[in-house]
Amino acid sequence: MKIIILFVVLILSSSVFAQYKQVKLFPFKSAIIEYKYEASFKGTHIKYIDDWGYKQADYIKRELNFGGNSNKEYETIILIGEKAYTINPQENTVAVGRNSTYNYYLLNQNRKCTDISDALLISANGYILDGTKEFLGKECKVWKARKATQFTWNGIMLKSEVNFMTMMVEKATKIEIDVAIPESKFEIPQGVKYISSDTYQGFAGLELNFDTAETKPEADGNSIKIHFDSSDLEGCDNFVYLSESGDKIVTEGVNDYNKIDYLIIKSQREFFSGEKTELPQSSTLIFETNDGEFGKMQIEEINKNGYKIRYVIFNYDGTIKAHSNGTDNLPENNFDIAPNDSNFKLIVTPKSKTKCFVLGW
Repeated sequence: MKIIILFVVLILSSSVFAQYKQVKLFPFKSAIIEYKYEASFKGTHIKYIDDWGYKQADYIKRELNFGGNSNKEYETIILIGEKAYTINPQENTVAVGRNSTYNYYLLNQNRKCTDISDALLISANGYILDGTKEFLGKECKVWKARKATQFTWNGIMLKSEVNFMTMMVEKATKIEIDVAIPESKFEIPQGVKYISSDTYQGFAGLELNFDTAETKPEADGNSIKIHFDSSDLEGCDNFVYLSESGDKIVTEGVNDYNKIDYLIIKSQREFFSGEKTELPQSSTLIFETNDGEFGKMQIEEINKNGYKIRYVIFNYDGTIKAHSNGTDNLPENNFDIAPNDSNFKLIVTPKSKTKCFVLGW
């Protein structure tokens, strides 16, 4: 049995996304927090924070013992701005979705970042402030809900107890602030298979309540009623990418094309091949160019009169180096492209060192 613990995912601001550099999700630049699980759960959780919270990575290994049954849950969640990458090491998969809490920090830049994280606890989980208490040498805010208690310090959860069907306890054992974080902690491991998903992390559609003196939350049995518009979670809008000069670029396509970026393409490199392949309508071809850069391509239109494609080539920092921008010309030194006999697919033949892979959907 997999118990999903509802928690607030805090979000970030980046050096690449220059227009968001001023948005701080935490009052410190970086941190490493080590946790352990107790009670029904056993295991560890390490959280990495960098760029004032724009980048976060949670490495979770826990085992649930409930009713004589044991269930291991391994998960890595990487948050970079509005993107959320959910990696399942047991199934060797990665899904990309939306970090849906991201906009709360952008929309409330006139408030302290800790005010926003407090408001998310109140509005999303129904917590009320119940004084302060020292934990791990930090003066923490103590939050109470009907079946839960949480200690937070500067927007970070340091202790959580949830007694819903079973007792779940997570405690920080070590915290380091303003330390160097290896960039590798925010990279997707090589060889994990991408799966098409619109996975959401965090919350969307909430009307934030900044009043910490709120009365007790509405409760019904063992559950807390949370009021927000779930329609905000439907679908996945186009993600915005940036050019080398910092200009916003929307790479509009169908199915996975909107979500595929430099990190995902790089993680799929082991599946690439230099062999001829067929690109069906609505599928996304990801590739490595002769120059070692990564890109994606999709059929925009194909019929008996010809075809038109959309494509993007990324720089090494994830910004966009080149894109179709209304043209149908992919750099000719990378591929030979021609429609098949039925005019339903493109036959894509890599040139020289170019390699590619068609994502399933």
